[in-house]
Amino acid sequence: MSGHVTALFGIAPEKFQKTCIIMPFDIPRAARNLGVAAMTQGRVFSCGQGQGFTLIRSGMGAGFVGDCTLYLAETPCEKILFLGTCGLIRRRDNLDVGSLVIPGTIHAFESFSAIVKGTLNTSEPVQADETLTRTFPCPRQNCVSFASLHEEEKHIALFDQLDARIIEMECSAFFLACRKIGRASGALLVVADILQEKVFCAALPSSDKKSLTEGISQACSYLKKIV
Repeated sequence: MSGHVTALFGIAPEKFQKTCIIMPFDIPRAARNLGVAAMTQGRVFSCGQGQGFTLIRSGMGAGFVGDCTLYLAETPCEKILFLGTCGLIRRRDNLDVGSLVIPGTIHAFESFSAIVKGTLNTSEPVQADETLTRTFPCPRQNCVSFASLHEEEKHIALFDQLDARIIEMECSAFFLACRKIGRASGALLVVADILQEKVFCAALPSSDKKSLTEGISQACSYLKKIV
C-alpha cells in the first residue's frame, strides 16, 4: 500500500505529518493563508507542507475525499481536518456568505444515480466528530451531503423535513472514513452560496466576495491554531 500512497499523493508515506488538512479543491487563498507555498501533484491527489501539517487537495465529491482519507491509514497521520465550503439551504440564524460553520448531524445522499432516478433513501445520520473543532466559536449546523449540484434545489422540502441547514458533498464520507481508520477528525466549512438566492455558479457581488475572503482567512487561522 505504501507504493500506492506515493503514486497517488506524489510524496512518500513517511513525508506526511501527524496532522493533515484535506481540502477538496483549491479554495481561493486558502493554501497561501495556511502558509503552503507549493503543492506536489500525485496521480490523483496533491500535497503541500505547512508548519506542523500536510495539506492535501483531494478532489471534489464523497468518493475522492473518502478514498483520500482511507489511504492516510498508511501514513504517520494521526489527526485529520477537513476544510471545505457549503451552501445555506435557507437564509437563517444570521448566517450568510463568508460565515463559518461546523457540521453537526449529517444526512448522506451520496448516490448520484439515486438522485437522478428519484429513488432517494434517507440513510442513518452520521454524527460529526468535534474532537478537533470543539473550541472553534462557530455554530453547529445540521448538514446534507448531496451528490448533485444540479439537483439540489429540487429537494429543499426534503432537507427542511430533516432540519438540515447546510448542504455540501463530502462530510459524511470524510467522517465515516476517519472512523474506519481510527483517526481524530474535525471539519470547518465556509458558506459560499445560498440555495435559490445566491447560486453557487453566479458571480458574487463585491461585498460577498470580501466576506468570503475574510471567512476563508478566519477558517485558516482557526486551523493553524489546532496544528
